[in-house]
Amino acid sequence: MPSLPPKLWAELFFDDAWNPVTRDLRQTSAVSITRGLSSESSGAAGPVTGSCDLGNRSLRYAPRNVSSDLFNKIGRNTPMRLGYRVGSPWMAVDGTIDNGLFTPDAAALDVTGDFDLRVDIALDDWSQSQMIAARYETTSTNNRCWALEILDGVPTFLWSTDGTLAARLDVDATEAIEAYNGQRMALRVTLDVNNGASGHEVRFYTGRTVDDEEWTLLGLPVTGVGTTSVFGGTAVLEFGSGDDFNADPAGGAIARMTGKGFALKLLNGIAGTVAVAMATANAGVGATSFTDSRGLVWSTRAGATLTNKHTRLVGEVPAWPPTRHLSGNDTYVSLEPSGVTRRMDAGNKPVDSALLRYLKTQAPVECWPLTDAGQSGTSGKSLTGGGNMRAQLTVGTDLPEWGSGTLADWVEPVITFKGETAGGLTGAVPNSAAAAAAWSVDFLYSSEAPGNTGVFEIRDRGAGTDANNLVYFQLSMDTNDNDITVFRASQGETSSSSSLILTGVGAGIYDGAMHHIRFSVDPGVADSTWEMFVDGASVGSGTLVGIVVKAVSKILYNWSLVSGGGISGGDQSIGYVTYWDSSGPTAADFWNAASGYPGERAGARIERLATEGGYTATVAGETAHQGLMGIQRRKKLLELMTEANKTNFGYLLESRDRNEVIHRGQSTLWNQPPAFTLDFSSGVISAPFRPDDGDKLTENDVSVQRDGGQVPSRQVLEEGSMSVLDPPDGVGRYDRSYTYSLYTDDQAGHVAGMRLHLGTYDGVRYARLTLDLANERVFQMIDSILWADVGDKIRLTNLPDDHGPDDVNVLINGYTEEAGPDSWKITFNCVPAEPWTAFVADSSTYGRADTSGSSLNSSATSTATSLSVATAAGNVVWVDSTGFAAEFPFDVRINGGEVVRVTAVSGTASPQTFTVVRGVNGVQVAHAASEDVRLAHPVYFSL
Repeated sequence: MPSLPPKLWAELFFDDAWNPVTRDLRQTSAVSITRGLSSESSGAAGPVTGSCDLGNRSLRYAPRNVSSDLFNKIGRNTPMRLGYRVGSPWMAVDGTIDNGLFTPDAAALDVTGDFDLRVDIALDDWSQSQMIAARYETTSTNNRCWALEILDGVPTFLWSTDGTLAARLDVDATEAIEAYNGQRMALRVTLDVNNGASGHEVRFYTGRTVDDEEWTLLGLPVTGVGTTSVFGGTAVLEFGSGDDFNADPAGGAIARMTGKGFALKLLNGIAGTVAVAMATANAGVGATSFTDSRGLVWSTRAGATLTNKHTRLVGEVPAWPPTRHLSGNDTYVSLEPSGVTRRMDAGNKPVDSALLRYLKTQAPVECWPLTDAGQSGTSGKSLTGGGNMRAQLTVGTDLPEWGSGTLADWVEPVITFKGETAGGLTGAVPNSAAAAAAWSVDFLYSSEAPGNTGVFEIRDRGAGTDANNLVYFQLSMDTNDNDITVFRASQGETSSSSSLILTGVGAGIYDGAMHHIRFSVDPGVADSTWEMFVDGASVGSGTLVGIVVKAVSKILYNWSLVSGGGISGGDQSIGYVTYWDSSGPTAADFWNAASGYPGERAGARIERLATEGGYTATVAGETAHQGLMGIQRRKKLLELMTEANKTNFGYLLESRDRNEVIHRGQSTLWNQPPAFTLDFSSGVISAPFRPDDGDKLTENDVSVQRDGGQVPSRQVLEEGSMSVLDPPDGVGRYDRSYTYSLYTDDQAGHVAGMRLHLGTYDGVRYARLTLDLANERVFQMIDSILWADVGDKIRLTNLPDDHGPDDVNVLINGYTEEAGPDSWKITFNCVPAEPWTAFVADSSTYGRADTSGSSLNSSATSTATSLSVATAAGNVVWVDSTGFAAEFPFDVRINGGEVVRVTAVSGTASPQTFTVVRGVNGVQVAHAASEDVRLAHPVYFSL
């Protein structure tokens, strides 16, 4: 039984390093940590929070104590991390050359035919190129056997048939691994050396552990020409490094592994005989060598350690309140470190649009958003700190109105030029050597009234002499002709020239909506090329023969909105006049940002938003299965990230072991193996423990409106035990309406269906599970418990009869843990996991489709092993054992209770005869005719 308190540790970050303060961590006070959501919440979690006390008799932890060695080193938002040293060790590697674990050559390592390698790892950065495992030596001999690498997030497998470089083959996975930084997962590669079609095949998979029976295929199988083999050789087997070899297939150097390694398993044959089964859990903490379960001796290199130092919280200390005992003999500080999202959500600063956020992360030579407030202003401030863009009125009495023009409702208000006025805007730009090589000028525009005209003029840095002509371009915005016309002019002392270089483009942009105009020039040695873009797409280009355009000196916009010919002039708005050098973004990228990134994947939005805000976020979940986002509106950073998380039905959290935000997408929640299993009969679950059969999560009438959409999509469960029918036929109506950021209206129907699916799960909930980690039976599972995270599955078995006959799966929604001198416990907040069971083709567990309705055709005694089953008219019947022998056995549930195993089905028309094994789930009762018959483990189609 573990002693109390457990081995806690604490560190503060100062002097550019993590420094231990464990000796001052009060052992007489409990340390608590809360992370994730409650059992009734969904979406984004609040910041992780913790509490602990540091002894402070020396007043070392008083930020304003000038005598403290930590003066000016700690204070508001000093980083802190907490954790335990407990349980089995793992390999920690730092990416150095002398890294990882290795075992010498042995006969067991010579897997030369069908090959099956599995590793259990947690990488600090899954997108970084690094060596994972290898038997590959080149220094003195041709001893190249195989290597598993990750190249820019893509697993790559290399092998040689005879040990030579010439005979080496390599295969990349067709998809990258989508994992957040620090995420633990199992990675598997199989090589079928002879696929029966004169070729070979490589597959990559992901899973939870190296012992998984169900794996998720990563990308597509990769087939090669010709049969192959793997060289046996005499190379050592390395895990976490390549001591002699660390290169990609093209010969470029890659890093050794950085992160954690837990297990390596090598099988002779695909799912064949175990050749190597190394788990660091077999080692001692701090050991430099150990023997695995197959008798192989593994040793560490200098850059690897075997540690069990769990990090449970990384946060920031917002305050250092001193606490003194009344006697004056004791002083300590009570700290409440909190995660980074606390700062993300702080303050009430006006929120920037997607475009303005984007521009602040770029490096324009000059930018005038023209979003300045004030109805009578005369100039617009530079975003880069340069000179203002000034407005001058030449006709009319109404000055341009700043901050009142609408380009789009997700973009800041910009300047408006009023009808019956004329004037100009002028802005000088800095001289840029990089812009002399190539430059672009952007602006956003909105106008719909007939008769409006405006000329956007770009002048280069020519002196206006015959030897150094001034070259300028005029983009004439003419609503009368419904187009844009572009002129080029050159001006010297004694001569000048001009030409029409583009006309008839931009039709349809005078519709009152926001549009983007870009003009780009690429000066050459003797000629210059130009290109015009409208709304991110090229509409024209050409070459200026004999003219070398220089960098830009000045940008002007002249408007004329005066009535004439019976047509009255209307208002016009422009904004975000931006000048780029040769390194500027593409027109498509600028327009995408201005448009609010419609159609962006949810995970990509979360990562981009974090980067724009100066934070780090990483995402787990297949890109193809992430929700498509609608227009990014002007909201606070955390609100926008939460919105993307909501669309993707995932979890938005703070990383447990680093100062980052992580998003666990919905695709990672389906069909998980359990992180661990709790057997109620063994006494591992503490009180209070009770099922909740209430209606807190019930939603059976769901309407979802796309933000900006017209008509909401509604999904209603019309029949069944959880339907809108009045009891006892249903539960009554539970209607909910939501607004989601979605790319298309069709998505609203999918989202409504998913909410309906989650809200009509007909099963008990276990809202909270409390485990006493000081209980010896529970402590035996400490490794699995501490590695389990929000979104993982827990399986409950051998529950009391009044809880129902079956095992129950729950998802961890959040947790609170407390460690102190008197207790050490963790309470998981949970939601049902059964709704997260998805159909998977060719899976023995998840690859069966249910009928739309079938029932017992006649009654059956409690011992009957032959059942007559009728399928509802018009529905497909059950598979028969004559035509589909490979599909047997499978389990069905009768009347929502007893599970029977079907070993055979005779007949191809309803009714059919089932041969069954009774009471698979411990329930064995008599049944009446017409009782419902369903698959015991139904699956659903995932988003």
